[in-house]
Amino acid sequence: MRRYGLLILVALTAFAFAGSSFAQPQTAPENDPLYMRVVATPYPPEAQILDGAGHRHSAYELYVTNWGKTPMKITKLDVNGKDDEKIVATVSASGKQLAAMFVPATGDGTKPNDPALKPGETGVFFIFVDWLPGQDDPDTFDTAITIEQHGERSGSGTIHTASLDINQDDPIVIRSPLSGKNWLAANGPSNTSPHRRAMLPINGQPHIGQRYAIDWIQLGDDGKSFTGDEHDNKSYHAWDQEIHAAADGKIIEVKDGIPENIPNSGKLAVQMTYDTLAGNHIIQQLSEGHYAAYAHLRPGSIKVKVGDTVHAGDVLAHLGNTGNSSEPHLHFQVCDAPSFPASEGLPFAIDQYTYDDYKIDKSSTPALTVKSSHPMTKQEPMEDELDSF
Repeated sequence: MRRYGLLILVALTAFAFAGSSFAQPQTAPENDPLYMRVVATPYPPEAQILDGAGHRHSAYELYVTNWGKTPMKITKLDVNGKDDEKIVATVSASGKQLAAMFVPATGDGTKPNDPALKPGETGVFFIFVDWLPGQDDPDTFDTAITIEQHGERSGSGTIHTASLDINQDDPIVIRSPLSGKNWLAANGPSNTSPHRRAMLPINGQPHIGQRYAIDWIQLGDDGKSFTGDEHDNKSYHAWDQEIHAAADGKIIEVKDGIPENIPNSGKLAVQMTYDTLAGNHIIQQLSEGHYAAYAHLRPGSIKVKVGDTVHAGDVLAHLGNTGNSSEPHLHFQVCDAPSFPASEGLPFAIDQYTYDDYKIDKSSTPALTVKSSHPMTKQEPMEDELDSF
């Protein structure tokens, strides 16, 4: 599966957060073998709840810094989602599963990494908790990591972090920004999606504005996103499709004038910066603390300006291939600030759509087959779902 999203940039720094868990008694002698100098901090300040694919989900990160003088290896991670003191959701990871969740400061977020940190290094665990609807929702996540240290003045043991509160508000309900059939939720919510791993440090703080983002591409009856010349934007089913306002709201930011890329050429029309990542784009305020961001729009197609009030379903622009984009698609996210990079991604729920159970035959006569269709209400499509609106 090609990756269609904004720049996947994982750059970790040794962050010192309020509420960090220092795993050492301040009066312990330095040669105490249990004197583990570690900072382990869950982030963002509150977790959110996502409804998708018939399950409940929540995503957060655990930043870990080795402040000691010896290398350390994290061998296990445990999460308990608690409703008061009752455990209602759990995650336990070790071995390959743990390695798939971990990215060190110098690591590659697209592949598993050995969960080990040298003195002074920082890494992050990406955590994605799932539970069934109908059971109690957790109101906090308690996270623990098991550590082995090696060398002089080293120790081993379990670090328990500060509890992370969970926002109990339901995700904001929106309309789909697209219409038509066969829309693939590429890079949609999952723990391995490139959007999930796209941490951007802004002014010394980590942000994942794309935590729940989706790259919408449209497939044809053959399961491909284009017909004809793959290096011509007009060949793509998604290109020039109307982009609709996801809800009532006010236009906060508009960017136009960035030329389109040649699709799947390995080249971009402009140099990538924080200002050009999203290409031509619109940011719309939906409510206090909720902003819809529409990226990679076709130049000259934007129909709104800053300050305009729009209504759900209004045509805002047409879909294109600008910014950090390999082919025509709509990058869509909801976030807590009017910025693609300097925000925290928030989950959302589309009021109604159709989920299609599908397969793609990649034989000499490729075909997209929809095996069954299911009406969905107030959920967010998950990674690589096929949906119709």
